[in-house]
Amino acid sequence: MGDLAVVARNVRKVYLFNVALDGVDLEVDSGGMSVLLGPNGSGKSTLLSIIAGAERPSSGYVKVLGLDPWRDSEKLSGKLKALLDRASLPPWASCREVAEVAAKTFKTPWSEVVETAEALGVTSFWERPYGTYSTGMKRKALLLTALIGDPEILLLDEPYQGLDVKSVETVTNMIVERAAKGQTIIIATHITPAKLMENAKMIARMELGKIVELKKGPP
Repeated sequence: MGDLAVVARNVRKVYLFNVALDGVDLEVDSGGMSVLLGPNGSGKSTLLSIIAGAERPSSGYVKVLGLDPWRDSEKLSGKLKALLDRASLPPWASCREVAEVAAKTFKTPWSEVVETAEALGVTSFWERPYGTYSTGMKRKALLLTALIGDPEILLLDEPYQGLDVKSVETVTNMIVERAAKGQTIIIATHITPAKLMENAKMIARMELGKIVELKKGPP
């Protein structure tokens, strides 16, 4: 077993009377791809949000690269990148404008950004304001911005939402390729392309805020 990228211990998250996470324990090794699997309301998006540092657990704790993602967000900046379910871009900005800023921020060659944008089919509309995009276009635009740069850990919440079959295959290939190069990727999804599941180092199935099944895949 390699170094641990993420550790969650007895994580509980309560919203008023709704228990979103109920004592979750999880360890994610550095490098490769892990999948949080479950239907809407299972708690996978909440867990990913806490790992990203966007929310605090009600009790228990999460460590990312040995740091508290909520309190140490600045130290994790550049090492951790997340596409969360509630993510959005400014409605007046174009995907290309946001991608240009991201490329400069993460020191990514523009040619690489264009290559990814073309593979996702974004270049046909990325000059237009984000607010004019369809659901599928918005997801592709958000995926493009999430895939710019090379952070140690990449979190993707429902990356296939609103995508057609061809786009699902394209995104899966990109994720698997990145994971094979050693990036740590954690995906929360209820859509399970065969290639994604075959290449996952770990699959955690969630129901009602608990991990009910944990499978280890290829090393």
